[in-house]
Amino acid sequence: MTEHVQDRYFAGFGIASVVLMLAGLIIGSTDHDRTLTITSSSAQVARAIASPAGSGTWVGAYTELLSFGFFLAFAVWACAKLGGGLLGQVARACATSYATLSIASLALLDAIAYRSGKGMSVQLGSTLVTVNEALYVGTWFLAVFFLLSVGALALSSGHRVLGRTAIGIAMIQLVTTAVSVDNLGQMSFTLWLVWIVGASIALARGTSERIHARAVPHSA
Repeated sequence: MTEHVQDRYFAGFGIASVVLMLAGLIIGSTDHDRTLTITSSSAQVARAIASPAGSGTWVGAYTELLSFGFFLAFAVWACAKLGGGLLGQVARACATSYATLSIASLALLDAIAYRSGKGMSVQLGSTLVTVNEALYVGTWFLAVFFLLSVGALALSSGHRVLGRTAIGIAMIQLVTTAVSVDNLGQMSFTLWLVWIVGASIALARGTSERIHARAVPHSA
């Protein structure tokens, strides 16, 4: 497999990770409420856990789980493309921790869905929702650490736009999470997903342009 083809595959993995995550969220929400947060009232929790989860919930959960495998492949590739080194190792560690904590959060969310409609108390449901959100918010900080590490790596390797946007999004995420977890923090997390797609395209395009430049002979 040539470098160009390999890069196209890994860039596709980055885009696929975002598509699968969003698709899983949408599919999983078709027949069960997956929007409970620490600010949800007892009545909202009671309604959400009153009925059992349908097949759509499990299809969505399976799809979301797949997204993290694709993300890890993208993250390792992106760090290698940007030069690796110590910063690359830190970024890969953050990416691995992000995926691990995200899967733990998703597993807890699925446990709530599995117990829904089977006599789970509102108090237990509220407790599990709170723990799940704590894990979920924790993934935001791991995403921030990844962005700061890979952003510095990108700047050191000459990818200024990629590096500056990574660091900028990390700063926005830190500020908005401190201001409002359920609103601004949640919305700014989407910038992280946008960055993954943009980085996938930018890194793959950069490889394609270098290959094209080598292929075109220089005139005397």
